[in-house]
Amino acid sequence: MRHLILALAILLLAACGGGDRTAGPAGRSVLDRVLASGTVRVGVKADSPPFGVERSGARMGFDIDIAQAVARRLGVEAAFVTVTSADRIPRLVAGEVDMVVASMTQTRSRERQVDFSVPYFEDGPAVLVGTASGIDGYVALGGRKVGVAKGSTTAQSLATIAPEAVLVELPAIADLMPALRSGTVDAIASDYLILLALRRTEAEPGRWAIPGGRIVAEPYGIALPQDQSAWRDAVNAALMAMWEDGEWARISDAWFGQQSAMPADVRFVLPTIPR
Repeated sequence: MRHLILALAILLLAACGGGDRTAGPAGRSVLDRVLASGTVRVGVKADSPPFGVERSGARMGFDIDIAQAVARRLGVEAAFVTVTSADRIPRLVAGEVDMVVASMTQTRSRERQVDFSVPYFEDGPAVLVGTASGIDGYVALGGRKVGVAKGSTTAQSLATIAPEAVLVELPAIADLMPALRSGTVDAIASDYLILLALRRTEAEPGRWAIPGGRIVAEPYGIALPQDQSAWRDAVNAALMAMWEDGEWARISDAWFGQQSAMPADVRFVLPTIPR
């Protein structure tokens, strides 16, 4: 019933709201089109455990569950489209997806191309190395080759904390561990929880370490087309309702709780505004 009420409220917002009427096919706003079609096209990753993976045709991950919950509260079905760190913004700008839920750090530079929902999670970049590498922290990365996924914000963080590291840009997150195993790079860098999951899936996880923990904490946001305020408001309303009624906590606990496959200390608080 709560989901139905939210969907009806969104329909009323679409009928009354202004400012978004010229966007999208046939002059309709993104919100109008999503509600009319009954489907929201969601860009998600397929190579980034524990946020988004695809195995035997099945999607799973924290971001997948968040996206499905948002869609359900909007009263529509989620149609997933695989994106990478490098192409998620271009595909959103091109109108190939309606939103991107892909462990995407909200930054001021990215906001020149897309809009973001309120933050729905928080993580931060870190480095993964071999335990025999002699790399015991960020200061030891000087002159070392560090693999990063193209299109990620990790390179920016490393440029600040380890300016003498030699950054090697790789096509996608799926290419990080193979490059590290082969010795193509001396370390890889990505968000801490992604590295934790990559290490856990290795045949010999004890061979790998994450020295120093997170470099900095960064917020994740759902990326949305620019200048679509009614659409952004609808997504934000769904996220806030999820936080208030406990669904966000249930999803988080399933992926990061003490009984999950990858327990982690999650202290995130989703920002809400009064009703």
